Amino acid sequence: MKFKRIFIYACATIVLYFGIGALLLNFEIIQRLYIFPGWSIKHGATDEDSSTVSADGPIIIYRDGKILNYQVVPSPKGFTASVAEISENDSLQCYVDETGDRFRFLLNNSVQVQPSEYSRPAKILALSDIEGNFKGFKSILQGNGVIDSQFNWTFGANHLVLNGDFFDRGLQVTECLWLIYKLENEAEKQGGKVHFILGNHEMMNLKGQLKYLRDKYEHNADTLKLPYADWYARESALGRWLRTKNVVEKIGDLLFVHAGIRKDFPKEYTIQQINENVRAAIDKVFKKGEQAKDIFIGNESPIWYRGISNEEESQQNLENTLIRFKASKMIVGHTIVDQIKSLYQGKVIDIDLDHKTNSDQGKMYALWIENGTFYSTDQQGTKEVVK
Repeated sequence: MKFKRIFIYACATIVLYFGIGALLLNFEIIQRLYIFPGWSIKHGATDEDSSTVSADGPIIIYRDGKILNYQVVPSPKGFTASVAEISENDSLQCYVDETGDRFRFLLNNSVQVQPSEYSRPAKILALSDIEGNFKGFKSILQGNGVIDSQFNWTFGANHLVLNGDFFDRGLQVTECLWLIYKLENEAEKQGGKVHFILGNHEMMNLKGQLKYLRDKYEHNADTLKLPYADWYARESALGRWLRTKNVVEKIGDLLFVHAGIRKDFPKEYTIQQINENVRAAIDKVFKKGEQAKDIFIGNESPIWYRGISNEEESQQNLENTLIRFKASKMIVGHTIVDQIKSLYQGKVIDIDLDHKTNSDQGKMYALWIENGTFYSTDQQGTKEVVK
């Protein structure tokens, strides 16, 4: 009888665990329900994710007056965790497991909030929604003379615009971020600029909303004994850096934004004020249902709104938005198109492509802007005028 009661209690506990867990997943109160260590169900997961522990880092954490470098590094038996105290002047190495590449960089002694408006350079290369695809990212940058084979900035005083969504879905998110971080410093020394614009997936990760996070990162977090939430918190190097970024930037008369600015976005806000409010929202705790309605990071905010890419607005309304910001064009990502193309009689250019599929086929595309002309350029630097 005693064994029977224990068995009944155990079964009831399991049923209760999965019942409550399924409910919490459904309402996105939790993002992951663990079944066994290393085996879990994710909210919204539609495809099997077989990714597991692999190379990652550096993850730089500032704690108790120390700078700690967490990394998952290759070893004869696979991968092992490495944690070491470093100094501000130490050279750091990032290893890319998929490609076998390595590059080195230094930490910034300080990070500053980025301006919202810039003068227009001679050349701009713009792309969005890389989603942890280091191989594709590398090929488009090298093929267009932005970096050399050693990952050094070779684009001079020109600008690289990254229009959001470098997080989630792919397996080299950390590596992409550190390359951007590295290039940002090098570009400014040459009079150039790297613009990293926040998208909805950056915001989701910064706020701990991990619906699209690959299993690799949870496994790596367990291996490092460093919760994934800490990787991009205020006490981390990448977290501090990301909190200086904008969601809307104007370069000359070109307006860059991840998703788009809708026609009825409140007119009292300047570009700078939009950016300030988005940064404030990163660490703001919203009550249930409030975030989705928030004008700065909610469902119809500049990081989520699909109405422009889906051509749901009138030509006049779109042009009124551009007039309001004294811009000639809006360049957006977020909504996948089959090729880089212009919308609204050339007033909008959509640059979000299925980079994963393209790079698997040896192809990559980005937007090239030079002498007032807008081109689609591929991984070999071959250009065609955008239509």
